[in-house]
Amino acid sequence: MALARAYDSSRGTVTVTSEAVYKDRLHRWSDIQEYLPFLHETAKTYRNVRVLELGSRKGNSTLAFLAAADAVNGHVWSGDIDQVDLDPEGMRPWRGNPRWTFICGDDMDPDIQAQYPPEVDVFFLDTSHEYEHTLAELDAFMPRVAKGGVALFHDTHLIGWPGYESPVKGVPPVRAALDDYCRETAMTWEEIPGTYGLGVIRI
Repeated sequence: MALARAYDSSRGTVTVTSEAVYKDRLHRWSDIQEYLPFLHETAKTYRNVRVLELGSRKGNSTLAFLAAADAVNGHVWSGDIDQVDLDPEGMRPWRGNPRWTFICGDDMDPDIQAQYPPEVDVFFLDTSHEYEHTLAELDAFMPRVAKGGVALFHDTHLIGWPGYESPVKGVPPVRAALDDYCRETAMTWEEIPGTYGLGVIRI
């Protein structure tokens, strides 16, 4: 698919737009591919949207959010334990983009958490998927979601993988963490259908 390009007359340069790259990613398989339109359209509903994304990898979800942020004058903060902004096939071309802030480190480290925005409109979680870690992330980051905001959780269908078993037998660990968190906080969550599952909490 040919990528649309934008010409900056003040600099005399041609750049690929985030919208073009996002649309390109829509046609490339990834485990988040089926949900990219939902992520993008959700973020676009907020003027000056503030997005906090934990787990970026190749930047598929990042670019869905970044294209939305470009459209509504917003900003995306991404966190990952790996240095995803160095991958030339991922987010390296977007280093220094004024609408994107990448923070490398463990999202449960207080020093890392202090670098994230105190309040966001969209919170997206796609990290370890382990029950204990997911529950700790919910406790740490859900209070940052503004009233009227939304929290999104990938892989609610992922039941297990080599070396890890869900502590709730037969229940995917992300789903179990959402069930327990919502039970403790009197919240509810819904699921967007699909192969991998996407959980949604509306604040």
